[in-house]
Amino acid sequence: MKKWKTGIILCFLICMIPLFGALAWTGTVTASSLNVRKSNTTDSKVIKSIREGTKVDVISTSGSWYKVKVDGVTGYVAKKYIKKSSSSSSSSSSSSSSSSSSSKSSSKKEGDPCEPGDTGAAVRWVQRKLKKLGYLSDVDGDYGPGTKKAVKAFQERNGLSATGVANQNTIKKLKSSSAKKASSGSSSDGGGGSSDTGTESLNWFKHPDLIPHHATFKVKDVRTGKVFTVKRWSGANHADCEPATASDTKIMKSIYGHWSWKRRPILVKYNGHVYAASMNGMPHGTQTIKNNNFDGHFCIHFTGSKTHGTKKVDSEHQNCVKQALKHSW
Repeated sequence: MKKWKTGIILCFLICMIPLFGALAWTGTVTASSLNVRKSNTTDSKVIKSIREGTKVDVISTSGSWYKVKVDGVTGYVAKKYIKKSSSSSSSSSSSSSSSSSSSKSSSKKEGDPCEPGDTGAAVRWVQRKLKKLGYLSDVDGDYGPGTKKAVKAFQERNGLSATGVANQNTIKKLKSSSAKKASSGSSSDGGGGSSDTGTESLNWFKHPDLIPHHATFKVKDVRTGKVFTVKRWSGANHADCEPATASDTKIMKSIYGHWSWKRRPILVKYNGHVYAASMNGMPHGTQTIKNNNFDGHFCIHFTGSKTHGTKKVDSEHQNCVKQALKHSW
């Protein structure tokens, strides 16, 4: 009886081997640039960007997304930008249709209309125009929700139907000399007001999670132009941050000359956005990064931020935020 059961199990496993092999296949990226996202939505965080021609291992399918593995990273990409490699099993009619759609999308040229989900030259052209006019902060070639929101804001400001789709009328307006710049109160893709420079005002208490705990981002000192990397570890009324490395601490200290509570206008660049902010330069309180030569943390304030001690808005910090809003990255 025992041998009989063992034989049954072995037969079952042998039969399942072809099935497991069929679950994964190799695909090729057809878009000029394709974002790999953490989950299967356009709102999800981008964890890697891959170029046209890159080979990926397709693990599974989920609606209009493939779960893929590339260079040791596992994430999700839009199906229409992946074509089955010739060595893979023959494509079904649906995947053939997807490949056709992908090829069509990636072949769009600068100045062509494009819809959300597209990538490539046409999207970058739209993004560059929107950035120049102050509606967008970053050009990445991916027509995600941020770009859609910026297109919609441009359409509303210029008397067009606010669909968020860069259609022919929108492209025509972007090309014209009469295209209106974003107003200081216009909403861009960051959750706050934007200036003509493209720098955004982040209302701290309305959008406290735009720069989450443990996020790593760039800081640019407005007056010197020096840039260093920091990490947010905590903070409720404002962001408590630390220089990421000893090299970043050295750059920060060179900005001040010596550690000081003095406020300075800065720009914060995170997740494709540039925010107006203010920092002080005094190590104090808790330290979580032990090898950065910075004994504690320092404070970064945004629009409406408050100090932890008084729980009041600090006028000096807010003046620096206003100064930073006049500058671009």
